[in-house]
Amino acid sequence: MSERRARFVSVLVALRSAQDPEPLIAFGRWEGEVLPQLRGEGGFGYDPLLWIPALKHTVAELGADLKNQHSHRAMAARAMRGLMHEAWRLG
Repeated sequence: MSERRARFVSVLVALRSAQDPEPLIAFGRWEGEVLPQLRGEGGFGYDPLLWIPALKHTVAELGADLKNQHSHRAMAARAMRGLMHEAWRLG
């Protein structure tokens, strides 16, 4: 494992109103390693530098479908959906 580790983090907060005493908070974390050189053409920002060991690609090398299934944003959205179903008894 590289000594240059990093993570992308996404946090979602859901409120039923501005006075909601129990907001729902969901996190998504995408662990990776920072490469010494850019790899890949897709994405933006740090995407060409963040190697995702579990997927064996940088974020910039992933296709949109794969990135949208596994990203920190996708993880947070799935977690939020579960929280909403549990706490708010949604369908």
